[in-house]
Amino acid sequence: MLVFHNDSDTSYANYAGNLSSISSSTTAVTLRFIGQGASATATSTDAIVLTVTAGQEENVMEALAGAVAEARSGMTVVASDVSGKTSYLVPGITAVSSISVDSGAGTFKNIIDAAFSSNDIAVTNAQSGSVVLVPTTGANSTITLPTAPVDGFNAKFVCEAAAGAHTITIAGAFYGITLQAGDTVEHALGSTSAVVASNKFELGDFIEIVYEGDAYHITGMFDTAGSLAVS
Repeated sequence: MLVFHNDSDTSYANYAGNLSSISSSTTAVTLRFIGQGASATATSTDAIVLTVTAGQEENVMEALAGAVAEARSGMTVVASDVSGKTSYLVPGITAVSSISVDSGAGTFKNIIDAAFSSNDIAVTNAQSGSVVLVPTTGANSTITLPTAPVDGFNAKFVCEAAAGAHTITIAGAFYGITLQAGDTVEHALGSTSAVVASNKFELGDFIEIVYEGDAYHITGMFDTAGSLAVS
């Protein structure tokens, strides 16, 4: 455990293994820990800001990195401002500037403001869970999914602007149900592609896919009938 105390009856402790990053700025070093939010976004992490002596930022970072590497068991007080019990891991640390604990109440989607490159948008396994904003097409276009998708890979594609007189083809095996102009459309397993028809991807229309086993489960909602077909 890494422990921090300021002199205002506020303390913080977390496992060294939950430290996600250490960064520095002039006279400050910030440690971020995975907290209750457990999200990759900065707003969902706990943050401790240490006040350090100017010119000692790099030394403090290296000392902290070493302390984390050694903190396999037991407890290490990194900084304590408590009157009569002040203690700092290295002389360069002079105070606990702030302790910010995330409540874990918020979760956030990663947004990809996509752009067509050679009439294609490519999505990787690392971008699983993202919302992809699909811009206006300039020609018949494609969305390329991971070549070796991991079970559970998922993404949501949202029309950011009317696609125009062009199709958008997503290669792969698909099955599922979509709502098109208020009518439910069942899609039997197809092994080739899912195709959004020309002039039928309207602002706010969306497709959600989840990979499982050997195919993508697809759902979505479209303002216009005949918007999506699976083959």
